[in-house]
Amino acid sequence: MPITLLEAQKLSAKISREINEGIGSALGGKPFVIVTDILEEAGEVASIVKGLEGYKPPEKPKTKEMLAAELSDLLYGIFLLAEHYNINLEEAFPRTIKGYLSRFTK
Repeated sequence: MPITLLEAQKLSAKISREINEGIGSALGGKPFVIVTDILEEAGEVASIVKGLEGYKPPEKPKTKEMLAAELSDLLYGIFLLAEHYNINLEEAFPRTIKGYLSRFTK
């Protein structure tokens, strides 16, 4: 079931609130915790890509499914951070793409 970026952002924030309430933690919604989680997930993405590309022989073979899961984890953190600062990624992302196109194409 496809969802928009904004729907994914709102859903991620809702799930995060439910998780934090369930474990009795207020730290999960703090920006510094979200950022450290994003960095951790980025490291996991890098490790899987290195394994897929053969740069680092993995202890366990890496798969595209593993990469998909880690990229999704990374997106979840990005959605949480955007939601915390009331940034609508659905509006921001097209501006970013337009900027890339204007800088790197004719």
